[in-house]
Amino acid sequence: MVLKLSSDIVIVGAGTSGCVAATRLVNAGLQVILIDAGPDFGHSDQNNWPGEITSEKFIGEDTSFDWGYTAQLGLKEKRYLRGKVFGGSSAINASGINWGLKNDYDRWDEYGLEGWSFNELLPYFQKVEKLYDFENADNERGTNGQIKVTRQIPDQEYFKDFEKSCESYGLRYIDASGPKSAEGYGYVTRNVIDGIRQNPAQSYLDEIRSKKNFTILDMSEVLKINWDGSFTTGLEIIRNGELININSKHIILCAGTVGSPILLQRSGIGPRDILEKLGFEANNSKVINGVGENLQDHFGIRYSFAASSYALKNIEWDKGGSIRIRLKQNQKDIGHNLTFSSALSPFASNGGTTDAALFHSILWLVQPKSIGNIFINSLDKSAKPTINFNFGNSHDKDIKSLLYGLEWSREFVQTNPLNKWISNIYNPSNDFNADEFMNWIQSNLSFYYHMVGTCRMGTQNDPQSVVSEKGLVNGFDNLHVFDASVIPKIPRGMLNLTVFAIAEKMSDMLIQSIQ
Repeated sequence: MVLKLSSDIVIVGAGTSGCVAATRLVNAGLQVILIDAGPDFGHSDQNNWPGEITSEKFIGEDTSFDWGYTAQLGLKEKRYLRGKVFGGSSAINASGINWGLKNDYDRWDEYGLEGWSFNELLPYFQKVEKLYDFENADNERGTNGQIKVTRQIPDQEYFKDFEKSCESYGLRYIDASGPKSAEGYGYVTRNVIDGIRQNPAQSYLDEIRSKKNFTILDMSEVLKINWDGSFTTGLEIIRNGELININSKHIILCAGTVGSPILLQRSGIGPRDILEKLGFEANNSKVINGVGENLQDHFGIRYSFAASSYALKNIEWDKGGSIRIRLKQNQKDIGHNLTFSSALSPFASNGGTTDAALFHSILWLVQPKSIGNIFINSLDKSAKPTINFNFGNSHDKDIKSLLYGLEWSREFVQTNPLNKWISNIYNPSNDFNADEFMNWIQSNLSFYYHMVGTCRMGTQNDPQSVVSEKGLVNGFDNLHVFDASVIPKIPRGMLNLTVFAIAEKMSDMLIQSIQ
């Protein structure tokens, strides 16, 4: 016997966007069901959340709450982390939180989007962020929002000397996680309070968990969306081995940049060639060519510098710490296209220790040019999608940008007084020539798990758009996407804060249209 449920709103995915949408829609008086394939550990007061999610030092690589995806990057296929737990990927990824630059959002106008300029998004950013240390911060940053954010400035001598070398190099102190288009150095802000990571499943959902118009279905996998013409009629899910049909007036996909497009494709909504391969006929399919296309991420390399004898005597390695530089490759550009970070070993190893005392470095390409795609090869829900970023060719401008950044950082760490702390590059070899460095980069590329774009916003006459500026899927009257997949062009910053703001804005627009 098939269990049947009904609701005003059903939300698929309890990551950042799903937690935001559920909270706002429940508080608006709508009946909401929130579904996720991962576990929910309840109200934060119950203290049932595992340490790997609450700890500020855990950065995801060893998580047990993962979908098990892999993706092609450069010369290798690598694991691609996606959080399978309430809170989503924001519950398992590193706890840094920052803004994209102002003109990142303004350039979304190129896609014909109305209402998505930086100034129009600003109230929603400020609705999310509660920054505790506002000194030297960009004046747009929020101080009364829902997510608590702190700036952590290490007090060790190494970081003071790092600052001095930056100044001698012509780099000034900036808010290195704010929205101003500046080149310079600064310290990260993090969604951490007293060593505890702020999880949206707690920061948002805790206020609505006990409300009668809210239902949580964790450990539930969505099989497909049921639809007829321009209307969705509901969802088919499996929970504890039981098939459940959920009828709903509106369906909101918050399953993420992987989950949302593959659920659409599995339901007969997507590119014609994908649907034909999956066996959909014309009468039970809806062609939207952009579903799964326009895949983007930030890419980079992780490498390290060896500590000098002076550093070995004068650094407390167990304290950790990190400092960041926003770097322009072309001085004519507005804002930066590379971010260079230096961190002590505990910060870079999930809070543990390493075999050697190292200055771990991360070079992060924040304006990549590569575009990839995601598609499914089978209607079997257990089959993994194919994810390809089309990134990593030796003639790729993105790879050359990373080579530029690596060589720049090698020169930078030899400036006075930073050079008394660092002896040489530890990995890769200090003896590599440019070609060897290029080959090393191709073999050691890293994801930053900031994927966007596979259900991107655009106008109705844009052949690659999937949703309108309100998040409504093209050709449907009641099917929406509110997550990172709607982002048309990746901003220069970690994605979490931007996804919060998008979900706040889209929830607001939906409530206005319903009421």
